[in-house]
Amino acid sequence: MKVVIFEDEPHNSERLIQLLLKCNPTIEVVAIIASVSEGVQWLAKQEPVDLMMMDIQLSDGNCFELFKQAKVKTPIIFTTAYDSFALQAFKVNSIDYLMKPIDAKELQSALKKYEELKPVSNHSIDIARIAEEFLKRDSTRFIGRLNNQLTYVKAKDIAYLHFVKGITYAATNSNQKMPLDYSLDQIEKLLDRNVFFRINRQFIVHIDAIKKITTYYNSRLILQLNPHVDTDVIISRERVSDFKNWLEGKELDR
Repeated sequence: MKVVIFEDEPHNSERLIQLLLKCNPTIEVVAIIASVSEGVQWLAKQEPVDLMMMDIQLSDGNCFELFKQAKVKTPIIFTTAYDSFALQAFKVNSIDYLMKPIDAKELQSALKKYEELKPVSNHSIDIARIAEEFLKRDSTRFIGRLNNQLTYVKAKDIAYLHFVKGITYAATNSNQKMPLDYSLDQIEKLLDRNVFFRINRQFIVHIDAIKKITTYYNSRLILQLNPHVDTDVIISRERVSDFKNWLEGKELDR
């Protein structure tokens, strides 16, 4: 079986190769693609492969950008740090996905699924539908009430969320503040963990809203946000390690 791996982290691709060979020693990894641009060039060659193992987030963008420029009929198993909430379309389209860090048993199960579906795998994969479902998270909207009027804010427009005096407020990049009909716990489950981080019980921040990070007493950190917030935005001591890993783009435990 010929396999191509789309993965921008060398240690992840190396581990995936080891797991693949453990599951099936006859597997031949013909290429490792680290970026969208590299993927476009590789797909243009139309080299025949049996299966693609594809990370959603590559070094220069989202893997779905590949399918705007090439029609792909090869079965795909996605590898991703995103949760199943954003990936339900993969199940609908009979395409499996594996959550990172990849478990050997789950990989074996995915390969078994591929083998079972292989006789009918010549049909065109509905990547457009998958991309639409995946990107819904980027356009997630939260409803609020302002001056007795219903309003909403898109997740992509939120700089940070602040829970104060029993109300959750969304501060937008344009410095609007809107009360929302959700708790921080509810909102946190619907946000992209790559760009939003729950720093304490009162705040969820977008990475682009962080203007300055300063060390604080008792092994904590204090943030300066944009737009400005009239209170200390402190990362609790127990969250500092996860916060640093998040800044580096590392995977976090759920």
